Amino acid sequence: MSTITLHDVPEDLLSRLQQRAQAHGRSFNSEVVDCLKRQATGSGDADTWLRDVEHLRAQVLGGPIPVQELVAATERESH
Repeated sequence: MSTITLHDVPEDLLSRLQQRAQAHGRSFNSEVVDCLKRQATGSGDADTWLRDVEHLRAQVLGGPIPVQELVAATERESH
């Protein structure tokens, strides 16, 4: 593996990355590598959204909500 050094990274960006790492249950380094991979491959938006939804579902009191129920609720809200 290679090592890189970044300079002049804004504090707010560091803070957001640290929050994301904690939310995803991984190290800061692993979070940054994941972000770079997703950006380099163009697979960031949908993958990130789905992972975040799954993470939130796991935290819902009473257990996970099936994806079908989430989709149905979203469709009801949009009509």
